[in-house]
Amino acid sequence: MFRQIAKAATLAVVLVGAATVPSRAQDQKGTLVFAVESLGAQTLDPILEGRPGNAVYQAVMYDSLVGFDLKKGGVGPGVAERWELAPDGLAWTFYIRPGQTFHNGDKLTAHDVKFSLERQMGPGSQASAAASMRRTIKSIEVIDDLTVKVQTTSPQIGMPAGLSRAVAPEGAIMPKAYIERVGEEEFRKKPIGSGPWKFVRNVPGDRIEFTAVTTPHWRGRPHFKDLHLLLVPEESTRVAMVRTGEAAIASIGPETMLGASRAGLEVLSVPGTMQAVFQFWGTYKPEVKASPIAKVRVRQALSLAIDRRQVIEHVMNGKARMPYPFATFSYTDYFSTERWEKWSAEAYRYDPVLAKKILAEEGYPNGFELKFANTALPGTQFMVDIGTAIADMWTKIGVKVTLKHYEWGSFAPMERGDQAGLIGWASMYRTAGRPDAPWRYDGAFSPESIQRLLGDKDNCAEECQEFVKTNRALLGELDKTKRTALTDHMVELTANSWTVVPILEGMGYYAINTKKVGQFDPIAGRHELGDVFERIPRPEQKPWKK
Repeated sequence: MFRQIAKAATLAVVLVGAATVPSRAQDQKGTLVFAVESLGAQTLDPILEGRPGNAVYQAVMYDSLVGFDLKKGGVGPGVAERWELAPDGLAWTFYIRPGQTFHNGDKLTAHDVKFSLERQMGPGSQASAAASMRRTIKSIEVIDDLTVKVQTTSPQIGMPAGLSRAVAPEGAIMPKAYIERVGEEEFRKKPIGSGPWKFVRNVPGDRIEFTAVTTPHWRGRPHFKDLHLLLVPEESTRVAMVRTGEAAIASIGPETMLGASRAGLEVLSVPGTMQAVFQFWGTYKPEVKASPIAKVRVRQALSLAIDRRQVIEHVMNGKARMPYPFATFSYTDYFSTERWEKWSAEAYRYDPVLAKKILAEEGYPNGFELKFANTALPGTQFMVDIGTAIADMWTKIGVKVTLKHYEWGSFAPMERGDQAGLIGWASMYRTAGRPDAPWRYDGAFSPESIQRLLGDKDNCAEECQEFVKTNRALLGELDKTKRTALTDHMVELTANSWTVVPILEGMGYYAINTKKVGQFDPIAGRHELGDVFERIPRPEQKPWKK
């Protein structure tokens, strides 16, 4: 089953790649300039930075062991053209596509795959999944130059997704011989990958520059000769650069879309990139027992008081959609999409009358006081506006909201450790669009996770215990039908707890100068464009439709 899925995805990638490769290397012309709000830590070593930087610029020069399904989003072939799960579920075998090389001409083999995975889980790695990789990977064996086997300590059905650019950066493949020859310090100064773009220079706080490979590449040989990624924090400046042609593409927020469109720019929306949610912290703790938010129906009432369609129309300028349950999307693997789409339409409806009725029945006819932390994760500043809007809607059912704004840098540390500053609060949060739901559920609800929203090791009641049981069964289930049933049960369990409540499904937004680049399609669920720059044509090759 898994092999057939991988083969089908391989065909999709080959067809799309073949359609975008120029016939001759000399056809590569000009410079593609992209203005972005953040370049993260701006390091080109895959073990030194998490998702934000990796997805913008590390994806440009590094290929990943597992890649994308370019059409529907989610997992597809990458450096490995296919993979197989052992009958006992305790090993994954990855088959490397032949003919791949690094930018210095060295062949990419299974030895580089083994080296890269071990480096990601090594002591010097800052990868977010390093600890879990050390816990779940028993050994990595090179069978031959194009075959590598990863033995696991327990069944890891989601491992290919975890090593995919569609989910995480830990699958980036690095050149073993080069790093061993020049050392890590020199590698970080002059990094080498196997992707469609080669590193040229890195100017901290300003830009990163690449040049295109001139030989065919399975992801597609770039149409442009050079690629410049510019750090421009101010959104108005980014839009002005696109308008004048100084940049071809710029990341923008929904509040800027109308202005960009009126200025004659094309506005591109990337579907299914994130969910804006609100969530409750420590509702299971003894000290929160007397709080209104400790009651499930009160949390549900707060959801019923939100007019999501109004938020979509007025905050997001119509460029968003009603959500599925937490961390699920139309492309989520092993998930009953139609069932949950119907459920969500009913559950996330706007019904302030019922909301007030529930509050009265629960003992709060005049509302209650609610502390709400309003914050935005990097790249989604509009979350603050969403938080302000829903807080206003809650006041209309009698809830007295104390709204406190946090910069992400000051909010993020609060969710670690004992979470003292958040217990008993609600807050804004975000989940990214990824095909593998269990990894996000584990991070939000497991009593050993950072967020532990259903319970911790000292307070894990029936609901929490059922989640742990379901999550463990899901990790080891090999049968597709049973795996889907377990995913649905996990979604149902957490959705009915009303602990994390989706507000809307958002998109990635970009302003485009159609005189600088031609029409291109993004990848569903992938906000960043680091994986599509090689597929972007010049304007004369494929003009935007009028």
